[in-house]
Amino acid sequence: MRIYYSGPDAQVDRERFVWRTSSPRIFVVRDLKNVVRVRCNVPDRRPNPALLVSLLMTAMAGASWMLASPVVGAALGFLAVLAAAAAMVSRPRRTVYEWQVRATYLGSYVTVYASADQRVFNQVTRALLRAVEDARPTRADHGLAAA
Repeated sequence: MRIYYSGPDAQVDRERFVWRTSSPRIFVVRDLKNVVRVRCNVPDRRPNPALLVSLLMTAMAGASWMLASPVVGAALGFLAVLAAAAAMVSRPRRTVYEWQVRATYLGSYVTVYASADQRVFNQVTRALLRAVEDARPTRADHGLAAA
């Protein structure tokens, strides 16, 4: 069996494509039609450290209001509001791209593979396209008889 690509997140061989996720997806290569590559924008899910600090300061302000004095609590609350404003302004919005392979599989339009790493995505895509091309029937496979 010819293996076109084998990595930690996908495996492409002559007969099937396996996308290793939490629940692996397996596709029969000869049933994949209209294979295309798509670049998608996805939301940036990284935590914002300045916003986390402002939340901590807000909790400290509430505790100090009760334990120390209202003046200390108000001062810490004001600093927490300033930290939250700085967190909103200082962090630039980052566009995160995810590359996807989409195809028609058994009559349904599905995402066959997705990755944020462009280099690995290109390797997997090239391997999948080679496997799809090799799975196409040739003229000799049409069952024509010679007279």
